[in-house]
Amino acid sequence: MQTSPASTDTQADNLRRAAIDKSVKGPVLFLFLNGAFWLMASTILGVLAAIKQFAPDFLGACSVLQYGRLQPTHINALVYGWGVQAGLGAMLWIMARRSGQELRVGKSVLYVAAIFWNIAVTIGLVAILLGRSTSMEWLEMPAFIWPILLISFLAFAWPMVFMFGRAFRPEGFMVSTWYILGACFWFPWIFITANVALHCLPGLGALGAGINAWYVHTMILLFFAPVAIGSAYYFIPKVTGKPIASSQLSQMGFWLLAVLGGWTGMQHYMGGPLPAWMPAVGAAAGVLLLIPVGVVGLNHHLTTLGNHSLVASSPTLRFVFFGALFYPVSGAILALISNFSTGATLQFTQAWYGFQIVALYGFFSMTIFGAIYYIVPRLTGCEWLSVRLIRNHFWFSVYGIGTIVVTSLVAGAQQGGDLNSPEMWDQDFMQLALNLRPYIIARAIAWALITWSNVWFLIHLMLMVAGLGRRSSAPTLLEHEHEDVLPQAAHA
Repeated sequence: MQTSPASTDTQADNLRRAAIDKSVKGPVLFLFLNGAFWLMASTILGVLAAIKQFAPDFLGACSVLQYGRLQPTHINALVYGWGVQAGLGAMLWIMARRSGQELRVGKSVLYVAAIFWNIAVTIGLVAILLGRSTSMEWLEMPAFIWPILLISFLAFAWPMVFMFGRAFRPEGFMVSTWYILGACFWFPWIFITANVALHCLPGLGALGAGINAWYVHTMILLFFAPVAIGSAYYFIPKVTGKPIASSQLSQMGFWLLAVLGGWTGMQHYMGGPLPAWMPAVGAAAGVLLLIPVGVVGLNHHLTTLGNHSLVASSPTLRFVFFGALFYPVSGAILALISNFSTGATLQFTQAWYGFQIVALYGFFSMTIFGAIYYIVPRLTGCEWLSVRLIRNHFWFSVYGIGTIVVTSLVAGAQQGGDLNSPEMWDQDFMQLALNLRPYIIARAIAWALITWSNVWFLIHLMLMVAGLGRRSSAPTLLEHEHEDVLPQAAHA
């Protein structure tokens, strides 16, 4: 019996994908597994930090467990322990698959870089808990840590840039790889600029605070957002079997984010001792970012249109779809805290924490969870063991993040109103914080639910990495009656 040309091409494609997956398997799984550990640690710290806000005597007077040390450790573990590591894992796999390039050399360098990254994060977080914080948001780890993190990141970015340069691109603009390539260049620029300015240039005064705020905003907008958007642009067409709805919209969203993303941050100190044009430019950029946010959201919606039944059955599409929904939410909150009419009330309140969490966990993390549920079976050769654990992970995450974001916004509005109210002039700041007790209790419960789901997510992932998953050629589906709905592209 003769083999048809189409069958031969399919076999060649499968062999090529298998070779690519084998080449990146070790570094990607190492990043995912360590990232999942830090995610669990971060959510546990989030629970403790929330409890310390409404019950300062909880766990006694131990200085290591005070709110001022737990909160930055919680955020730094989420950003550097989980976020950057998991993002690098997804970036490396997508770039290799999308460019059709194997990771031929330098694999040992990636292992060393990942080990040094985790050692540096561990030392940095322990230093924060021991009172060695720099007191600069998202840069609280001691100054000697950042060069290690930078070199480790560059070790991963270089092979991705090399893959992109060698990729064969008959279809022209590959939006997913462009976002990942952008993140490879934007992270070093942001990281070097902020750390050199704040650690090597003394005497910046109020401008240093503005640079710190710029760093937080641009890290979200020019690293975490591009990685999540690029992942969504890869996995939504992959699972639905449909091409991206509009190439023009995808290009518009990319370039508008690239142009506007680096101008935000200074509006965090509107009314502060900075030149008036700095907060004004940041505020304008924060509001104008609603345009690329809307463009990307529309493109994702049009691509998924007619295939929403797959959201019920595919773990990847469910996480990515709902993660993509959080992108417009994060854009709307950014516009609220950037606008002079509402930002003056919401600045320095719980609303700022809500924006960070909806961007880092609601948008970025949910999308990366979807990527992990797709990537790991293709690297390990086995399928996820438990549909129930995946469902619980999804619903606990959605309800938990939704609760944290809503309560943070409501608490921020109340806190900002109290701070600006003439009737509250004689109230000390601690009393104003205690007035938010119901919202902070809700936050602690939400983080506890998320922690519970992340503990099982870590265990589930460890079993997969150990090769103890389900032996089957069929993907793990959340609703088995929809198994025949998944297009062939979703299995590749």
